[in-house]
Parts: sequence; structure tokens; C-alpha cells
Amino acid sequence: MKQHKYEAARDRYVEAYITEPYSRFSQAGLSQWGTVTKTALGHPKIDIPTNVKFDEKGDAQINLSMNALLGDKDDGSFAWVTYGGTRSIWHKEKFAKTFPDEKTYRHSLKEEAEALRAVISAATAEKKTKQLSPSLVKLKELDSKGLLEAYILLATPDEGIAADYPNYRQQNRDKLRGYVVEYVLTNGGK
Repeated sequence: MKQHKYEAARDRYVEAYITEPYSRFSQAGLSQWGTVTKTALGHPKIDIPTNVKFDEKGDAQINLSMNALLGDKDDGSFAWVTYGGTRSIWHKEKFAKTFPDEKTYRHSLKEEAEALRAVISAATAEKKTKQLSPSLVKLKELDSKGLLEAYILLATPDEGIAADYPNYRQQNRDKLRGYVVEYVLTNGGK
């Protein structure tokens, strides 16, 4: 950066961010690069209008925003109902089958990706859907490029999802880099 080799600096900051995305130091480095180069940084703006919580018995409490239920019915927003249903199945049975070595349930990358793909599938399969909402368009785009998991891990992780990051990074570093370059460095891929 001090030598004004901004492209080389960018590549190093991206690698640092990919190596430790949850570290404030790697985030600060990328942010400083953005400030110096006057580059707006950001993840895609995707509104997930569903909140899923599980009570002590493991029963799902699914809260869907009224906008998704009452909004423009031909934009695919109705499909968010499948998000909560998919997450509930994971909590009740699929997590234990998928991760037999883990004793307690955690929100996982596989669960989140499957739930989001269920929403995309339901929205695009419905014949009365005329034009997808901007959030669904962006999710579908990320999925078609193979970058949905990278988005989940870097833009919307919780503690459970973050636990899957090291294994994903080991096998998919190129996808993480591609997501950061194509979306984060372009303020959400605008």
C-alpha cells in the first residue's frame, strides 16, 4: 500500500480475509484498502424475511415477515416458508444423520445452503411467479455460480456455520476468492 501497488495489495488483503474472515484485523486490512482506493466494499443485499428459533424441546418457532406473506405474490416471496421448514427438518433429524460425530445440534453450512436452495427452487417452480424479488434474484445468481456457500460463510455466518469454514476453505479457496473479488470488492456485485 505504501508503494502504491494497490492491485498487489488488494490480492494480499483478499488472501488475508479468506484465511481469517472472522478476524477484525483481516477485515480492517480489506477496509483500509477500500478506503485508500475509494472502492466501496460490501456483500450482496439479501433480505431473509424468516427467523427460525428452536425451543428447549427442539420444536421450531418460525417467524415469517408480514411483507413476505402479504407482499407482491408474484415475486416468489411466498417461497420463504420453505426456509423454516427445511431448517426444522435439519434440527429434528437431518443434522444427527449428517454429522453423527457431533453430539449437539448446531446451525450448519449444509443446512443453511439447503434451506436457501429450497427457497430458490420453490420460487422458480411456481408458475404464477412473474419476476423474482431482488433478494431471490441475487440468491439464484450466487447459487448458479457456485458461490452460495461462500456468501453464507462470509456474509451471514453464525457460530455454527463458522465452524464449517476451515473445511470449506481447504477445498474451495478459489470459490471464496471468486466471491470476494466479484461481490465484496464491487459492493455486492452491483
